[in-house]
Amino acid sequence: MTAFGQGTGGGPGREPAGDPQDADLLSLAGQLPPGGGLWLLVTEVGGLPGSVFSAYVLPADGRVGRGGDVLIRLAPAATTGPASAGAGVSVWAVISGRLVPVAAWDRLGLEGWPEQVRETAAFAMDIVTELEEHGADLRARDRVGLDDAAATAAAGIPSGLTRGAPGAGPGS
Repeated sequence: MTAFGQGTGGGPGREPAGDPQDADLLSLAGQLPPGGGLWLLVTEVGGLPGSVFSAYVLPADGRVGRGGDVLIRLAPAATTGPASAGAGVSVWAVISGRLVPVAAWDRLGLEGWPEQVRETAAFAMDIVTELEEHGADLRARDRVGLDDAAATAAAGIPSGLTRGAPGAGPGS
C-alpha cells in the first residue's frame, strides 16, 4: 500500500515512476494530508460500503489529469482551531480538456472520509463511462494541469459533448 508522500505515478505521460501500486484509500484514512494537499487518481471504486476503492497518489511534480480521469483532492481542513482536525476533500472529473468539480466537503473526519466520498466517486466514474459509451470525446490525449485548473474550474459538463448516435462522436 502507498502512504501519503510516496509518488506512485500519473506524472507527465501518465507513466508511473518505479513500480506503481494502487493505494487502498481505506488504508489512507486517519492520515492528515500534507500542507500542499494531494491529488489521487481513482483507479477503481465500488459503490457499496467496504468494497474496493483505490487510487494512485499523484506526485507533486506530476499533477496532471486526462480526459476520463476521476480524481480526489485532499487538503488540510479549511477551518482552524481544535475542531479543525479533518480534511477538505473534493471529487473531480476531467472531461474534454476541462477539470470539472463534482462535489466538495470543507471538513471531513480523517478516519471516515473515504467511505463518505465513495458513492460520489463511483457516480463520477459511472458518468464518465456513460459519456464515453454515448460517443463523447473526453480527450484522453490532452493533459490538464490539476492545480491551475482547479483554481478556475467551472461546474458543468461541456455542452454539445454527446450529440449524435452512440459511437458517432461529438457534434455528429
